Amino acid sequence: MKFILIMTICSSTLQICTPEKPMNAYKNWFECSSAGYQKAYELNKIIGIETINNEKTIINFMCKEIKSS
Repeated sequence: MKFILIMTICSSTLQICTPEKPMNAYKNWFECSSAGYQKAYELNKIIGIETINNEKTIINFMCKEIKSS
């Protein structure tokens, strides 16, 4: 089985989230979850301290099992 990384960005202040965005597929749970933490950290830096603080932004991710061909 493979796992696909799915991410969302939410604003606690505005109480809204972006639609789920499928990212890359990974060969195991460890690789998928590790990529999720890394990409969330990178997005946090891109969004920036001002927006993160003002909108109380939260970056969520999940790894969803998919059938591999």
